[in-house]
Amino acid sequence: MITIRPVMNENDLGDFVRAPYHIYKYDENWVAPLRKDDFNKLDRKKNPFFEHAEAELFVARKGRNAVGRIAAILDRNFEEYHGEKVAYWGWFECENDRAMSNALFDSAVEWAEKQGATRIIGPLSPSANDVAGLLVDGFGSPPVLMMAYNPPHYADLVERYGHKKWKDLYAWLLDDPDIPERLEKIIPRVEARGRFTIRNLNMKDWDNEVARARIIYNEFEQVNSIYTPMTPAEFQQLGKDLKLIVDPDLVFFAEVDGEPIGLSITVPDFNVALKPARGRLFPIGLFKILKAKKNITRARVITMGVIEGFRNRGIALAFYYKTYKTGVTKGFTSAELSWVDEDNHAMNNTAAKLGAKRYKTYRIYEYKLRG
Repeated sequence: MITIRPVMNENDLGDFVRAPYHIYKYDENWVAPLRKDDFNKLDRKKNPFFEHAEAELFVARKGRNAVGRIAAILDRNFEEYHGEKVAYWGWFECENDRAMSNALFDSAVEWAEKQGATRIIGPLSPSANDVAGLLVDGFGSPPVLMMAYNPPHYADLVERYGHKKWKDLYAWLLDDPDIPERLEKIIPRVEARGRFTIRNLNMKDWDNEVARARIIYNEFEQVNSIYTPMTPAEFQQLGKDLKLIVDPDLVFFAEVDGEPIGLSITVPDFNVALKPARGRLFPIGLFKILKAKKNITRARVITMGVIEGFRNRGIALAFYYKTYKTGVTKGFTSAELSWVDEDNHAMNNTAAKLGAKRYKTYRIYEYKLRG
């Protein structure tokens, strides 16, 4: 018998965090996040997202065993920015069992309707500024850092409940170590004609650099329909997390007359190091992470953009070129550019021109509510 109950205490929260281990027990591509990070992300006092959001967590059980989960989320910042009260669903995990998935979605939908939401969209865990989208194409490899992963059957469970496609998000793969000759020739002219300069992240001015990055990010991400502005506290937390793995040679600011107008952040794919730890730092997880860290040859371009008024100058192309060239010299053999909204034609066209392959698709669904 399947039971769905909200998380009420620490034991329930532990079941919520551990539920994916049941689903992915034999899946070689799944990368378990550190359990410590999962607990922190779900902690209303530690995660600054919950300064403007609420969530209800639900666990599916068979007997005493946690076999599925879902979260229903209401983000007041989304409502304020978009002018619509929309709920999210996220952290969805489920066996290939339609009755179980329907019961989980029933719980999320009922909670969202009680909040007065008009739609529920997802998966967003917990927002578009974190892990977003359901993998619907490209199951043959592990996810890169901070990207979603799920079994192929999830799309069927979601769609048979009645969720409809809202937006697709693309992941592009660059795996050719040879820089196109034409780029080598045109980039200097592009920079001169565009009257911009590009510099690296200054680690000695970290706090100010994070503040500059947030302003730029919140400006250029407005082109994405699922965008919600990141608060200073949220961006500081993101900066704190990334500082542990960031390579300043792979983070670039574009400037015009000394003012920052563009940003590109690329990080080593630390999922390669996390995978053998299976979510645990101790007793030997940390040793496994440090050992596997030496094998990282893949990077992820987490975000890249230029603010309004300075686009169409070739800045994105220059970002890609400098990231590509630097990454190759550091021993990276491939890079994932993700995610890119399907409607962001400029970024998608630039990736294609560079020779990148669109190799994964993540989907955001919507479901109309009675609210």
